[in-house]
Amino acid sequence: MKRLEALQSVVALFKDVPCFVTVGRAWPEWDGLRPGDGNFNLKTLGSGSSVGLGLALALPHRRIAVLDGDGAVTMNVNGLVTVGRMQPKNLIHMVFDNKIYESSGSIRTATAYNLDLVKLASAAGINSACRVDTVAGFKEAVQQSFRADGPHFIVAQVESAGKATSPAYARVDEVDSKFRFIRFLEALEGRKLWEDAISVKQSIR
Repeated sequence: MKRLEALQSVVALFKDVPCFVTVGRAWPEWDGLRPGDGNFNLKTLGSGSSVGLGLALALPHRRIAVLDGDGAVTMNVNGLVTVGRMQPKNLIHMVFDNKIYESSGSIRTATAYNLDLVKLASAAGINSACRVDTVAGFKEAVQQSFRADGPHFIVAQVESAGKATSPAYARVDEVDSKFRFIRFLEALEGRKLWEDAISVKQSIR
């Protein structure tokens, strides 16, 4: 299964869903399919499960998505363990497993050897954990994650896209991205989520 085709099959479902996208080739592909401030690009490998959990707990009424890679997700196993403990019903964690660090030399990841990510997630207490290897299967798993309570952990077995066929990374200003993502969330929620410390002090005079 090609990752881009899998993403194309579900992108319409994520119109107003805050998405955390870890560094990897899914990043430029998702940005190309669904550009906008609702994508928060994560340069720190492994942080997807933790930041996704944080926002899912803060906004329990809203679906929160994480687009991750097999190399990244294993760098923060504690994140999966905490998701299993906290059981956020609204978290959708999608992991694209091509068994290599595609963006950094194509070194093989743990899933190329002995690691089964679905078993790892299940052992952590994430009951809705599955593996898919077709576009139709991926689409159905994602659709199901919108119909039923989670947390959901979907491992998609994908081919390596290769740098020649994958879009280039866009330059990202982390500070600007943070505030654009906050404004996206505020527009969704219809309320203020962040206040500058100086503004708060002035408002209580």
